Formats: sequence, structure tokens, C-alpha cells
Amino acid sequence: MSHSANQVPPEVARYLKGPTTESRQFDFLIGHWNVAATKFQEDGSVQFHYQAQWVAQHLNEGRIVMDEFKAFAPTGQQVSSYVSLRTYSEATHRWEITGLAAFQPAMSGEWHGTWTDGEMHLDAVGTNPDGKRVRTKIRFFNIQPNSFSWDSKSSLDDGNTWLHTASLNATRAL
Repeated sequence: MSHSANQVPPEVARYLKGPTTESRQFDFLIGHWNVAATKFQEDGSVQFHYQAQWVAQHLNEGRIVMDEFKAFAPTGQQVSSYVSLRTYSEATHRWEITGLAAFQPAMSGEWHGTWTDGEMHLDAVGTNPDGKRVRTKIRFFNIQPNSFSWDSKSSLDDGNTWLHTASLNATRAL
């Protein structure tokens, strides 16, 4: 496909218009957050509580959100870290998300997200560190300027049953 010297390819013209309205749907996450989190056992009972920090910023003039989630042991020692890159795709009409964990094995997979009724819903299919196929659903909800909540559910049987795996409440660090 050829373009004259004065013609800008459509994908470049679209980029030059700036971030889309949809690419601002994760703006609620931008900033520094203190997190109170809970990890659940398979039977739904509490396995343990922990503290975390979440820091998010825009990259690429607001087209990408990069965030880092750090979990801490009761001693205050950092025990895990997960970095995510999130961008809205005009082609798929959803968020495309990738991430990388440090300090611990984590599920690899492709994450996708959609904004629905004031909530951000993420879905993933991947393989856990034991080699098992896992479906995961995450929901950001109760989104306010200085707080939000988050829940995670996982399924090892292709979505027939779901286990509540974790929840958290984030409060903006001042």
C-alpha cells in the first residue's frame, strides 16, 4: 500500500488525534494507593490478610497505563510485585493487558477488559505455575475519586465453577 508524501496512513492519523475517550477508562487507577487485601482459600474462608501498594501512571500521552502492585508481609518486607501495561484497542473495542511478576510464579495469560456500568471487568485465560489452565475474572468496582474495590475469581473447570480468590480495598495515598 503506497501513500503519497503528503498522505498520512489512517493508523497514524488516528494516533495523531490523541487518546480516545475509551483510553481514559482506567484513569481512576492513576496515582498512589494503599491497599488492604484478603486472599481466600478454596472453601471461601480467609487464608490471610495483607497490605499492598499500587502505583499507576500514564505513558504515551495517556494511551497506556503502567502500574505496579507490591504486596508486603506482616513484617513490611516486599514479597511480590506485578507490573501491568494496559492499553485500549480501537480494533477489538476492549482493553489489552499484559503483565510480568517478580518474586513469585504467576499465571501467564492474555488479559482483556471492558468498562461496563461504571465498573472495569477483566477476563483472562492462562496457565498457572503448575501447568493447569485457569480462567480468571477481575472486577474493579465502587470506584470513587479516592477509593475503589477489586475482586478476583478463578475457575479450573473452564468456567463451570468459580472460586473467590482475592479481594482488596484501595485508598488514595495522600
